[in-house]
Amino acid sequence: MTPNLPSCIKKIALELNNLGNIDNNIVAEIVSDAKLSEKELSQYISFDHPNNESYGRKLILDSGEFQIFLMSWRAGDFTAIHNHGYTEWGCVYFFGEATHRLYKIVDDELNVVQKDNFHGGQIAAVSDDLTHMMGNENAKDYTTLHIYGSNVINSIVSENTKVYLLEFQKVVRTMGSAYLNMDRSLVLSEKPLLKIHQDVFLDYYSLVKSFYERTKQFEIIRKMDKVLNNYSEFYQN
Repeated sequence: MTPNLPSCIKKIALELNNLGNIDNNIVAEIVSDAKLSEKELSQYISFDHPNNESYGRKLILDSGEFQIFLMSWRAGDFTAIHNHGYTEWGCVYFFGEATHRLYKIVDDELNVVQKDNFHGGQIAAVSDDLTHMMGNENAKDYTTLHIYGSNVINSIVSENTKVYLLEFQKVVRTMGSAYLNMDRSLVLSEKPLLKIHQDVFLDYYSLVKSFYERTKQFEIIRKMDKVLNNYSEFYQN
């Protein structure tokens, strides 16, 4: 195990390593029992992330079978819509209030099925069929602890993450990152995104616009405005 890990992470990792088949209920119980402390994880906080990373993302531990990250969220930070690659089980522990969208894919089309917020101390499940986005609509910065695991994959569990970049009309695959306007070096493959219902696009735009405004990426806002004003030219509705 990596030296100098926080004691709460050591406890979680030790328990996960000692188990065979793991599911979301098991990992949530382990995380709850670990009594996580944001102060204890402070070395991994990254609110000063660059503009081509739309949230802070620091790897704490990669055992092969599971990965543990700390994500940092400034006001306006958001992910793109994404899944979690080869992840079979996992969870997110919230140290603050997070805006969240849950999607269902029907006939290759994204549909919003839930709009909600998570609060500090809550634990949310992560699985292979989860497609979502999350971020910080509030003024207060916060962090989240993420665990992604698999019972069959023993290397880079979050590889092959599918990311929907609505502002660029494309879907990309990554090694796990789900940044808005991410650096090209993070993209493994891409294909056109042809069909998005306008209501889904509008909701997405309302969430990510503040990030692009804060980072002065106004050309992307103009691009999204153009899509909305001429929707049928860009997307099948």
